[in-house]
Amino acid sequence: MALIAKAAGQGHAYAMLEMGSIYSVRNEYQQAVLWYTKGAEAGLPRAMYNLGCCLDQGEGGAAAGCPAAADWYERAADAGIGPAACNLVGMYALGRGRPGR
Repeated sequence: MALIAKAAGQGHAYAMLEMGSIYSVRNEYQQAVLWYTKGAEAGLPRAMYNLGCCLDQGEGGAAAGCPAAADWYERAADAGIGPAACNLVGMYALGRGRPGR
């Protein structure tokens, strides 16, 4: 993990995604959200999707179904991540998010 952490710290988006995944598997969701956020902000669609999932499920301190989850799902869906589109539609069906923006 040390090499991945080093690469993530140096700004490598895929390493940031991997750090988020490692922490997610360990159920350390605050750290997972931190790294997924960094990867998402670096433009990595899979990190956007994973961040949306964490936020949607209330992991890492967010309220379940928080509006930011829909935002990240939308960005990931726009980048071609199909499951993000499905999750976004599910949020809209439950009255969460902001459809039709």
